[in-house]
Amino acid sequence: MIHGLEHLIQTAIEDGAFPGANYALVIGEHVHLGSLGFKALFPEKEENALDTIYDLASLTKVLGTTFAVLKLVERGVLRLYQSVKSVLVEFEHEDVTLWDLLTHTSGLPADIKGAKQLSSKEETWDRVFKKPLIHPRNTKIVYSDIGYILLGKIIETASGKPLDRFVQEVVFDPLGMKDSCYNPSDLKRVAPTEERNDEVFQGMLRGRVHDEKAFILGGIAGHAGIFSTVADVSNVIKMILNKGCFEERQVFSEATIDLLFKPQVSEKNGLSMEENTRSIGWIVKGSYPSSGDLASNETIIHTGYTGTNLWIDRKNNVGFAMLTNRVHPTRDNIKIIDVRPKLGNYIIAHLNQKGE
Repeated sequence: MIHGLEHLIQTAIEDGAFPGANYALVIGEHVHLGSLGFKALFPEKEENALDTIYDLASLTKVLGTTFAVLKLVERGVLRLYQSVKSVLVEFEHEDVTLWDLLTHTSGLPADIKGAKQLSSKEETWDRVFKKPLIHPRNTKIVYSDIGYILLGKIIETASGKPLDRFVQEVVFDPLGMKDSCYNPSDLKRVAPTEERNDEVFQGMLRGRVHDEKAFILGGIAGHAGIFSTVADVSNVIKMILNKGCFEERQVFSEATIDLLFKPQVSEKNGLSMEENTRSIGWIVKGSYPSSGDLASNETIIHTGYTGTNLWIDRKNNVGFAMLTNRVHPTRDNIKIIDVRPKLGNYIIAHLNQKGE
């Protein structure tokens, strides 16, 4: 299977879908890691390596923020159905709950318009706290960065610690994620993303978060900001497949892991029998899944704008992560959207075959 999988990834690289890719395939207790292509194309080509650190973009939502919220739930500090305003008094919508933010049903818009022009943390937080709802809460699924920015602030307020430190303590350290962080310092190992030329920043982004809102917030935010390696991400897959246990330590309870796979909200897509379904933080298979068409209905999925994706199919006891910098050199390249499900289909179809 590995030979065929790498052939598909290499073909995508040669087609220009992304400069290079690092992947982790976890099947039960077995972990396969691979690195292909280049981590940088400009100003000169740089070979990829397994220790390349990638900007995870929105994988931050599930690998950092969602886990941090759930750890505070496990500790009895927060509950999912309490109001956002009970933690953040500056928030204007009294009925919106943490559950609404985690399932993207709060009614908040997806993003802040003109994010590239945000000039300060103060302006950003003012825009976040005062955003009007575009739908009544719990009437529509709208994937929202704003909701997760709020969750990052909720974590800081409830834990009494900076977001990056709390995530380090409850996720990175227990899972042995030694190369995972916000604002990485070892820039030579970091895959660059996009060249940015505006009033806020000029130059190639390398070790600085690609997302403009996270950038102006100092690189530490609930919706984006984590950098990591594929080996570190594989530890998360192992933990989830092992019901919250990693290297004989119960990092999260079995009940918490079950919650990740439990559908919470669903929305019909026309006549399709597949629905847009979400659990706490994650997509649960649903329509057009990046895991492919063959994964089971017990599959949780998330992607990141920079070119990262992760899915875990616990019915088939398999998980897959691929980290790329598809936005290097430009975000206009969206070929990766077609590549991801093809890789997922190949993996599931060849799980029990030898010699592939």
